[in-house]
Amino acid sequence: MSPLVANYYLTYRCNARCHFCDIWALEPGKEADFSTIQTNLRDLKRLGVKYVDFTGGEPLLRADAPAIYREAKRLGFITSMTTNTILYPRRAKEIQGVVDFLNFSLDGPDAATHDQSRGVKIFDTLVESVKIALELGEYPVLNHTVTAQNYERIGEVAEFAQSLGVRVWLNPAFTAHEHYNDKKNPTPEIANSIEQTAKKYNNVGYNKAALALIRAGGNRTHNPRCKAVDAVIAISPNDELLLPCYHFAQKGVPINGRLYELYRSSQVVEEYRRSQGRLPVCEGCTVWCYLIPSFFKGLDKYWFLNQVTYAGEFLARKQFLQRSRSPRRTPVGVG
Repeated sequence: MSPLVANYYLTYRCNARCHFCDIWALEPGKEADFSTIQTNLRDLKRLGVKYVDFTGGEPLLRADAPAIYREAKRLGFITSMTTNTILYPRRAKEIQGVVDFLNFSLDGPDAATHDQSRGVKIFDTLVESVKIALELGEYPVLNHTVTAQNYERIGEVAEFAQSLGVRVWLNPAFTAHEHYNDKKNPTPEIANSIEQTAKKYNNVGYNKAALALIRAGGNRTHNPRCKAVDAVIAISPNDELLLPCYHFAQKGVPINGRLYELYRSSQVVEEYRRSQGRLPVCEGCTVWCYLIPSFFKGLDKYWFLNQVTYAGEFLARKQFLQRSRSPRRTPVGVG
């Protein structure tokens, strides 16, 4: 069975200083050049990957990011990128039309909350970025991480997104970082709040399977739902295959132009495939960038809820694009 997703970390560099993330404090090391990334994208295609999420760090810090996205589109991938928006206004036209799922990180419904969380004053840039993206015919979505500290305010976040004419994706905080790994995130209360907000606002999206797993206590090592190795290929900025995933990487295997062979036939990949979701660090895990692709593997309630989620999101996307191209435009989520 082919992996579905590649989580491609283009850089560990970041120009924000978010209190909930320490990736900006990592030693970035030597980043792979465009030719290396191009080779890996070709191997991802051979392996059957459909969707490439370009992430970081801040992906737009790479001067060649537009060329990377164009190459991915040329090869036929569905592409996504999450940005803090600091660089988006000046680089928006460079990536126009080559990022299918354009996600802008949002930590709160106002400047004080968002900027405090991000460690830099960028709320105004976020608002500007949404306007630019809409003018360029893009489909921007505000990506809001819901935590034990902010879940009572997500209605305000939905209203803010509505005022900008865009959707907001409510993403429960996961237990892979010391700030989150305090048993306060995620909780059934957070799941309930997300569901209740989505009923009130039609511009809100969330993953139904993720909320079900929260209520079940996350991944269980005795009966794992995580298929991180089967469903996802994680690549570091330094051209390493990360196993079993980025957040709990136990091993980084140098790729050196042989990604296809490594993934298909190496003993080390097979070892981590057998132990995916079963390692001690996997108990209670809720790292959605690996679990959500895992929900596509195996027929159970999580598979069904995942299918329902994305059927709804693709319908919302279709309706948004139809409205944006009509002579008289109505912002999504309004009326």
